[in-house]
Amino acid sequence: GFDRIRWRCKAKLTMAETSGSEWECWADNTTKARRASRQSSNGGDIDARRLENAVWRLWNMDRMEQEDGNPSHSRLSRLSSSASLSNLVGASADEEVTDENGRFQDLLQSKIGGKLDFTTLRFPASRHHTRYDDLPTFPVRPNFAGFDNELHAASECVVFDGCPEDPYHPSNTPIYQTSTFVQPSCNEFGPYDYTRSGNPTRTALEKHSALLDKAAAAFAFASGMAALHTVFRLLKRGDEVLVNEDIYGGTHRLLTQDAVNCGVIVTFTDTTDLALVESMITPRTRLLHTESPSNPRMRITDLKSLAKIAHKHGVLLSVDSTMMPPVICKPLTCGADIVTHSATKFFSGHADCTAGLVCVRDPELAHRVAFLQNAEGTALAPFECFLLLRGIKTMYLRVKRAQESAEEVAAFLLKHPRVKDVYFPGPGGCDAQSLKIHRSQAMGQGSMISLTTGCCDFSRRFCDACRIFKTTVSFGSVNSLCEMPCTMSHASIPSEKRTIAADLVRLSIGIEDPRDLINDLSQALDVAAGIEAPERTLVKPGRYDSSFEHLPVLPGLPSAAQRSPVKRKPSPPALPMLVEPGAEEAKEELVERRQRKHVPLLLATSCALAVAVSLRFFHRR
Repeated sequence: GFDRIRWRCKAKLTMAETSGSEWECWADNTTKARRASRQSSNGGDIDARRLENAVWRLWNMDRMEQEDGNPSHSRLSRLSSSASLSNLVGASADEEVTDENGRFQDLLQSKIGGKLDFTTLRFPASRHHTRYDDLPTFPVRPNFAGFDNELHAASECVVFDGCPEDPYHPSNTPIYQTSTFVQPSCNEFGPYDYTRSGNPTRTALEKHSALLDKAAAAFAFASGMAALHTVFRLLKRGDEVLVNEDIYGGTHRLLTQDAVNCGVIVTFTDTTDLALVESMITPRTRLLHTESPSNPRMRITDLKSLAKIAHKHGVLLSVDSTMMPPVICKPLTCGADIVTHSATKFFSGHADCTAGLVCVRDPELAHRVAFLQNAEGTALAPFECFLLLRGIKTMYLRVKRAQESAEEVAAFLLKHPRVKDVYFPGPGGCDAQSLKIHRSQAMGQGSMISLTTGCCDFSRRFCDACRIFKTTVSFGSVNSLCEMPCTMSHASIPSEKRTIAADLVRLSIGIEDPRDLINDLSQALDVAAGIEAPERTLVKPGRYDSSFEHLPVLPGLPSAAQRSPVKRKPSPPALPMLVEPGAEEAKEELVERRQRKHVPLLLATSCALAVAVSLRFFHRR
């Protein structure tokens, strides 16, 4: 039967290519589209439904023109009665319709495509016989799997219209900050109904992300961990997942403290050793999850070879490509089935929102991910979607600048005597074979660098002494960042299970001038070594410092001798008090009673004074 993927059709309409005349093609497809026994997997049904939608649109236009009182000028009035649009729309599934003069065919072809406004269409739910929970929750969008864009990577990030159906044609995708959408009626569906299920702003982000990753579909989540959680929710009790042993700490925690409670078997392995991986695959293995480069040791996995091994045994390959955004690497083109991103990093690029993305290249897998996103309520909110859409536009420029700076920083660290090891998917940061593999599946080395110093205390002092590099657990921002994974991002991994050195420092290179970054790292290494005292570096003229303590301040405060007495401003008049109705009348009556009470006393006093004055006067005479 029908599912919502047809009810919410928004893609550009195309005429199905079949034998015979185009009119027979339309009549045949429209008849099929009205039957409830169709299989949802039939791709031709989408074209059939699109053509049927075009018929509905033309019928509405014809009806409006007739209601305006111009039936003679109606564009459909020239059609024969047997092929009138009203009859066609009302025809039963098995009723034969013809277009003897071919006029309807010309009219239909002139109206399908971008000029069609699907937001005015209504799709009665009573015609469909599909379980509600089986319906896809997202509107139809293009399948970018295998799509070869003629634009270059920099243009792909910018040349994208997220809301082509908007009648006002905004330059940027609007924020549809709403939780619900009004439906045509109680038994008809509109393009969207509830933001948890779908939102136009989120659809724009998901379409653009799928375009960049060449995915069949992409889905935006509230965080990178929510995205990873959804991927592992594809597994059932008793299924096994093979995971790279050098993995992000949050992923390790999710698998070892959450997924195992759902009956999922978690096994760690070294995905850089392909023979070892294949030997560890069992009949229960359903998913293979890895990172390349790994976080934080920057180990390189051959994704193409790993995909062949996984698919040979019927296993899905999932790649966390957070360190390698799609402007550098597209793992789906290397054979991966699922790609996840912590979009908080390079997609946002400004450390102002948290988000995650799941990109898949199989349509059936997309349906399951969409179901979990809707059922578990982990979708990204519209405002954060807007922030990511804005961040994507500058992603290529930011990543390009950051990795150019990272090359210079890595070269500096490789020569510094107080740095023991440098891990970096570039020259000098990994072995020749790993570098060759990385360059075969990526277009750059990224902007992440890890280093060791041989001493945990030295590494800690080094991070604390950095001024430009901010100490945070994240990466991929325009600002340069530093951290010690064992005590920060990977602290949730038990010490006995960690595969990283305790003194390892991870650097995320931003878009600052590389000369400033190198100067900051140089002085921090000197401070850590005790060569330069930290208290003197804070006030050293000419050095960057966030507090700027060596600069004069504005406004200048006068000295005590110059200070004049402070003149107090007069207090403003008291505001009238709010009183209850009738209170003023009661107060006036009380005053009158008090005045009447004192009248006799006043009269007596007046008389007594008058008598006293008179007696005194007569006495003098």
